[in-house]
Amino acid sequence: MIYAPNSTVDKQLVKHSRDLVRKAMALLRKSDHLVTEQRLRDELGEAQSMPPRQDERNDERKSGQDR
Repeated sequence: MIYAPNSTVDKQLVKHSRDLVRKAMALLRKSDHLVTEQRLRDELGEAQSMPPRQDERNDERKSGQDR
């Protein structure tokens, strides 16, 4: 935290800092739905780019043999 030699200036700095933090927190709360959807998109993209697991490959082979 920044402290000024003048207590009046110091109080102004603290008030300004609190206002900035309050505004930043409000922005974060408002953007939660965007962040949630971006995380979901990223998770889906990662799941699609990953190769199938070993047991999924075995299931595909078995279903192909049944035909």
